[in-house]
Amino acid sequence: MKAKDSNIIFIMTFIILTVCGVCIWKFSGFSHEPVKINRIMVSFIAVTLIQATIFMPFKFAVISIDEATWPAPHPRIAPPGYAEVDTLMGNLSNKLRCLRSEVMITERHRNERLNLKYRLIAEEVRIFGLFFLVMFALVMVQFNEALFFNTAAVTRLFEFSQIGTSGLSTITRLPEVYTFMELSLIKAFTIKNQRSGGAPWVHSEPTVLLGMVRLQQLRTRNRCVGLRHPVYTTDDFSEGWKLPYTRESYTNKFWKIYQPWVAKLSSFFDRTLWIHHHRGLFITYPSSMGYENMLSDTRAKSMMVLKYLKNHNWLDRNTSALFMDFTLYNADANIFTVCTLWVEQLPFGMAYTHMEIDSIVFVEQMRDLTPVGLLALVLFVVFWLQFVKLVFVRIWYEPMRLRGMWVQLDIVIMVLCVVVVAATAARDNVVQIMIRELEISVNVQFIDFNDPRLLNEVVKVTSAFTVALVTMRLWKVMQFAGTFKIFTKTIYMAWDTLLCTIVITVIFLVAISSAAVILNGNSTSAFHSLMQGMVAVSCFSFGYNSNLDVSDLFYGGKWIGVVLYTIMGFVVRVLLINLFISMLKNHLSLVKAKKEETRRYHNITFIEFLRVEYADAIRFVRRFTCPDRGYKRKNRTVAENIRRKLDYQQRIGPKGKMQAFFTIKHVEPVDDRYNQVKYEERIERSMKVSAVLQLQMELIARVKFGDEDGNLSAIDETSTTSSSSSSS
Repeated sequence: MKAKDSNIIFIMTFIILTVCGVCIWKFSGFSHEPVKINRIMVSFIAVTLIQATIFMPFKFAVISIDEATWPAPHPRIAPPGYAEVDTLMGNLSNKLRCLRSEVMITERHRNERLNLKYRLIAEEVRIFGLFFLVMFALVMVQFNEALFFNTAAVTRLFEFSQIGTSGLSTITRLPEVYTFMELSLIKAFTIKNQRSGGAPWVHSEPTVLLGMVRLQQLRTRNRCVGLRHPVYTTDDFSEGWKLPYTRESYTNKFWKIYQPWVAKLSSFFDRTLWIHHHRGLFITYPSSMGYENMLSDTRAKSMMVLKYLKNHNWLDRNTSALFMDFTLYNADANIFTVCTLWVEQLPFGMAYTHMEIDSIVFVEQMRDLTPVGLLALVLFVVFWLQFVKLVFVRIWYEPMRLRGMWVQLDIVIMVLCVVVVAATAARDNVVQIMIRELEISVNVQFIDFNDPRLLNEVVKVTSAFTVALVTMRLWKVMQFAGTFKIFTKTIYMAWDTLLCTIVITVIFLVAISSAAVILNGNSTSAFHSLMQGMVAVSCFSFGYNSNLDVSDLFYGGKWIGVVLYTIMGFVVRVLLINLFISMLKNHLSLVKAKKEETRRYHNITFIEFLRVEYADAIRFVRRFTCPDRGYKRKNRTVAENIRRKLDYQQRIGPKGKMQAFFTIKHVEPVDDRYNQVKYEERIERSMKVSAVLQLQMELIARVKFGDEDGNLSAIDETSTTSSSSSSS
C-alpha cells in the first residue's frame, strides 16, 4: 500500500506542477513568438538527445567501473514493514483470476519458446512500425511545395527570352554568352545610375541577388582532343592568354585585372573530399579548377568588367566550359535559389547550355515549423532512442547476431540517422558563417552557397535511403504473416533460377540496346549513348513507353526497326518476363505444399498470441467502442421470447431455404487433425469454465453465509465441499 500511495503522490505532484506551469505561462502575460518557442523546443530536444546518447552511457560506464572495482557491502535483507498477510478470501480471489486467465490460455499457448519468439516480434513490430510512420511523417511535414514552383519559375525565366532579357536556350555559339550576361545577369539585377547593389530582379520584385556573379571557365591545353579525355591547363597567363606570366605591382590591392588570367587556387579539401563534377554531353567538368572572375555590384562596374573580358578574348577556342554561379533570395517566401548556368563548347564549334537550379530554405526554418512538425520531431527522437536501445541490447546479450544481415542493416540505419543529423548541423553552421560574411561584405563579394547546397543534397539523399532501409526492415518484421514467409521462402528456393533468368534478360537488353545505339544513335536522343539506350529499352520492355517513341527505332531501316521492335516487345516483355513469373509460380506452389505437409497444429499464430497478450487492452477498447447490448425482455418472459423466435424461424423457413439454394457457399476442405486440436481445446475450456463457475459459487456462499474472514460453519463447509467434489 505504501508503494501505491507513493505512486499516487508522485502522479498528483506532477499534475499539479504541470497545471500550475501552464496557468502561469497562459495568464501571466509571459509569451514568446512561435519561432522562439520552436527554437526552445528544438534546443531542448537536441540537449536531451546529446545527454541520452553521450553523457548517459558515459555515466553508467563510470558507475559500472566503480562497482566492479570497489564493490559495496551487501546490505541485510529484511522483510518490508508493509507486507500483506494472506487471507482466505484473498487466496480465493487470486485463484479465480488465475482460472479466468486459464480459460484463454489453453495448452497451445504454453509453448514458452514460441511465446518468446512472438514477444520479440511484437516488440519489433511496435518499434519499427512506429519508427517508420514517424520518420515518414517527419519527411512529409518538412516537404515544401513552394520550392518546386520557385525552381520551375526561375528555370523558365532564365531558359527562355523575356522582355528585356535573353534566354540561355538562345545561345548557339560561345561569343553569344556576352550578350546573355549583359541582359540577364547585369541589367536584370541593377539600375542604370545606381551607386551600390541591392536592386530587385526585373522579373520578381521580392527577389534580389546575394553577393556577385562568379564566372569560371575550364581551358584545355590543346583544342584537338580526339577521343582522349581533355587535359585542362592550370598555368598562369598574362593578359590575353599570353605567356610567360608576369606579376604586376599592387594587383592584390586594387581591382584584379590579372585575376581572369591566373589559375584558381583550390584547397586540399576541395581536391580530395568535396569533389563536385558537372556532367556534360560527353565528358564531366570538375569545379575545383579553372580561371574565374567576378562581376561587380553596379551596372557601370559590371559593364566595364564584361567589356574588358570581351576585348581581350577571355573566351576563345580553348574554352571548354563556362560556369556562371550566383545565388538569389526571395524574402517573401524565404527561399534561397542557388543557380549554376553553364555553357560547354562542343568539339564541332557549337555551344550547349545547361542549368542547375536548386531552391532551398537555409534560414528561419523554425518559422515554417508547424506544431505537427514539432510533434513529429519529438516522436522521431523518442522512437529512434528506443530503436537504438533495442539494437544495442540485442547485440550486448547475443554478440553472434552481428553476423546477421538484419542486425547489420539496423546498424546502417543508425549510422545514416547520425549522418543526417550531422550533415544538417554542418549545413546550418556553414550558412550562418556565410550570412555573417554577406553582412560584412556589403554585397561586393561572391558568397558561394554551393557548399551548403551539396550538404543539403547529402541530407536529402541520406534521408531517402534511411526511409527506404526502414521500409526494407519491415519486411523482416512482417515474417510472422504467412504470405510474407511463403514469398521469402519462394525467393530463397528459386534464387539460382531467378539469377539465370535475370542474366538472360540483361544479355538481351544489352544486345538490343547496342544494336539500337549503333543503328539509331546519330538520329535520336533516345539512343545517343549506350547507357541511355539501355535505359530506354528497359523502360519500354517493362511497360514505360514515355522515354521511347516507336519511330526512334526505324532510322536504321524499316525491316531492321521491325525486328528490333519485335524482339523488344515479344522476347523481353512477353517471353522472358512470363518465364520469370511462371518459375516463381511453380516454386510458390512447392513452398505452399511443403508448408501444408509440415504444418504444426499445436502452435498458435501471432494473432492468437496478441489476443491473449493484450487481452486487457482489447477488453478496455471494446468497453467503449462495442458496448454490450444485453438481453432485452420487452415485457415478456424468457419462454415467450423463445417461442416467438421459433415461430418466426418456422414461418420464414421455405424462404430461407430458397435463399440458401441460390447462395454459393465456399466449402473449406476438411482437416481432421486441425478439427481434433480445436475439439480438444474446446473440451479444455469447458472444464476451465466449469471450475470458474464452481469457484464463484463458493465465493458467493462465503460472502453470504460466512463471517468477516469468509469462514463457514462446519455444516456449510461440509455441504460446500461435497458439492464441489460432486461437480468435479
